[in-house]
Amino acid sequence: MLELPEPVDNPVLIATKMPAQVSRVMSGRKVDVLLNAPNLMHLPIHDIAIKEGIML
Repeated sequence: MLELPEPVDNPVLIATKMPAQVSRVMSGRKVDVLLNAPNLMHLPIHDIAIKEGIML
């Protein structure tokens, strides 16, 4: 989960580019990226990510 302190203008752009960048750094390993920002809806998946996610 990528936690951002500021509202984001284009969350879809960030959510599509970030996994590819992280995957390249991690030798092609697939990753899921979840955004958390003040202007985005908080969903149950955010709570799961906080409890079960692995910090990179």
